[in-house]
Amino acid sequence: MAEKLGVSVKLSHALLSGMVERGLFHIKKYHSRRWDYFLTPRGIAEKARLTREFISFSMQFYQEARKASSQVCRDIAESGMKEVAFIGAGDLAEIVYLGVKEWNLELVSLYSDDEIKFLGQKCQGLYETKEFSGDALIICLYDKKNPMAKNYLPANIEKTNNMHWVF
Repeated sequence: MAEKLGVSVKLSHALLSGMVERGLFHIKKYHSRRWDYFLTPRGIAEKARLTREFISFSMQFYQEARKASSQVCRDIAESGMKEVAFIGAGDLAEIVYLGVKEWNLELVSLYSDDEIKFLGQKCQGLYETKEFSGDALIICLYDKKNPMAKNYLPANIEKTNNMHWVF
């Protein structure tokens, strides 16, 4: 657990001990270096609750992103623009791509430092957005701490007039 969380063994032990105190885990001690933790029925119920919350949030995020991205693509298309590029090539870009197809726009460039390819198309680095000469840059990135925050932009990207945000 310590390795997966990137924390000390002492901290991970303290976290697990707190969960044991809350009744989420049982401990089986084999010796001083081996302790096995098992979910209790209460722990299983808590895990199920967290899973439901995650699924609910994910569905809400998808629905909001789909609606907002379709509107962005509609606005771009109705203003006479055709060529778009994405800044970001993750899950939000996949959702926005549906709007691009729906409104007959052409995805001509992709910019991402995290992904190498998106839907078979090669991504360029984020620093290369300055060279984009098409109509619209659609921001397909979001702040992972606050996914629906407005007008998120990575620190190394300068805002331009041809940028369009989903959120």
